[in-house]
Amino acid sequence: MPVEPELRTSRLVLRRWRDTDRAPFATLNADPVVMEHFPAPLRREESDDLADRIAAGLDERGWGLWAVEIPGTVAFAGFIGLNPATFDAPFTPAVEVGWRLARAHWGKGYASEGASAALSPSEA
Repeated sequence: MPVEPELRTSRLVLRRWRDTDRAPFATLNADPVVMEHFPAPLRREESDDLADRIAAGLDERGWGLWAVEIPGTVAFAGFIGLNPATFDAPFTPAVEVGWRLARAHWGKGYASEGASAALSPSEA
């Protein structure tokens, strides 16, 4: 299934992943506050592996976790989008809305804005 090149909102660009996203993504994943609700912060190689899986998911499904750019502010702020729930629960299989943003971009409504675009890409 083809992946749209990007989704745009009034403040965000949700786009395919680039090699230049790896370093800021690794910094984000190494931040213990960002990763507070995960088992542990990620080492660089773990972060790169995750970026590869996320990019492959977008290519395979045609939807997934988009890299987030804030034009005029930062080329990579994190990710926002949709992801298959891979854990065992009474409500699975399911698709979850996911996001992970660098702390500098918290509290500005970017996660909900990007999630709305991912849920309704034709309206973005």
